[in-house]
Amino acid sequence: MERDERWGTLFRARPAPGSGAIVAGMKELSVLMLPVAGFAFAMSASPGPVNIVSAMSGARFGAWRSFPYVLGATVGFVGILASVGAGLGVSVARYPALVRLMAVLGAAYMLLMAWRIAHASLQPGSQAQARDLTAPPTWLAGAVAQLINPKAWIVSFSAVSIFVATHADYAGALVLCCAIFFVICLLSLWSWSLVGALVARWAGGVRVFNLVMAALLAVSIVYFLLDTLRAG
Repeated sequence: MERDERWGTLFRARPAPGSGAIVAGMKELSVLMLPVAGFAFAMSASPGPVNIVSAMSGARFGAWRSFPYVLGATVGFVGILASVGAGLGVSVARYPALVRLMAVLGAAYMLLMAWRIAHASLQPGSQAQARDLTAPPTWLAGAVAQLINPKAWIVSFSAVSIFVATHADYAGALVLCCAIFFVICLLSLWSWSLVGALVARWAGGVRVFNLVMAALLAVSIVYFLLDTLRAG
């Protein structure tokens, strides 16, 4: 009996050094998942320039052909979030003129993309379309759209300030936020492409849909641009 107890003690599972701290840290990070997911969904699914272009591309080219743009925009945003968490955002915030320049460039770029898609939808069989836009926006276009999108930087600042900077495990919280934002941003943007594709199929009005979305995009960009310049 003593031998059996001795062998049982020898082979009984023992916690690894520091495992309690690791488990506690994981529990603390898990508490962040729901609020971060809610924040990410509210920021990613709400109407914005990148979302509207995703819908226009979905209506014109279909959801699958629009996926590279969606993926690029998602990677671009997560890259901004990681950069802000790493400290780059502090340097950007020190130069208000740079923020205003980004706002102007971002507005011009998004309006150009919207015009190209809307113009291609007006004359689907013309030679002008072939020269103007024969393929959906690329992943690089999506990434660039986020990099010069002031809203993406503002959301990243907010996420880092609220969920990362206040957490004891800064690196773990930043990685968790990036992972959650990647999944939710990707699904949200692609949902806009799916909605555009479905509207185009069921209503048969690709031209009308994209013209309406282009007008909505122009209004939202002008409003956001004026607000950004006024704040700066």
